[in-house]
Amino acid sequence: MAATNHSQHLGLSLWEQTDRPEWADFLQDNQKLEEKAGGHIQNAALHLTAEEKQFLSQRTKLLTYAGTGSGAASLKLPFLPRKLTVSAQGKPAMAPREDGGWDVLSEIWLQGEGSATYGTGGIQIAAETLTAQFSQEAFAEGSGLYHGLNQSGVTYIVELEA
Repeated sequence: MAATNHSQHLGLSLWEQTDRPEWADFLQDNQKLEEKAGGHIQNAALHLTAEEKQFLSQRTKLLTYAGTGSGAASLKLPFLPRKLTVSAQGKPAMAPREDGGWDVLSEIWLQGEGSATYGTGGIQIAAETLTAQFSQEAFAEGSGLYHGLNQSGVTYIVELEA
């Protein structure tokens, strides 16, 4: 005799003391489990990889640092980002200099495939130490554009995206 009751979601046998299970009942329950659980396990779209879980848990992080005005500033990062944006708090993306050039106060660094990266050179990340370097050098000689990511007395906001 089949089970008197069945579970709500999978329809598995819920035996009563008076029920007399038959071999076919167990086979039927196992088949239902195989279809539902096995189908779920095989559907990769329903599951997150460890990398995806980390991405979701560390999606963005904001840090700040104070410019020193000399050379480059370093900042320890909590994780290696795929994208890093630096901008001067309360300042425009670019500001004119007394010499006719422009200080660039906002820059983006992107991690590419393999070891390839994209950036204008104002931001450099050493993966071993996870340290970002923020320089005040010229983009290119004669360009009139200068990295202004370490000006004295300026607070910079660093946005990390995993």
